[in-house]
Amino acid sequence: METIEKNIKQCDICKAKEAKSLCPQCFSYYCDKCFKAVHEEEINKNHKKEEIDYYVPIDTRCPEHKGDNISLFCIDEKGI
Repeated sequence: METIEKNIKQCDICKAKEAKSLCPQCFSYYCDKCFKAVHEEEINKNHKKEEIDYYVPIDTRCPEHKGDNISLFCIDEKGI
């Protein structure tokens, strides 16, 4: 039986609000207001917003990296 835990992240910009999304290209968590502000700039305009699901199983193992805990993303072995 898996244990479920709520792991709340704060917005990396304003620190005052609960993050609602993650930008994998920026490697940052954002509240809705800060995501919009940061991603209005031309350089960040094409970044993809990923909604956060705070309820995640604990002690779940990564199916591709045996023995490692699952994370939001993996960095491939080539460092890309």
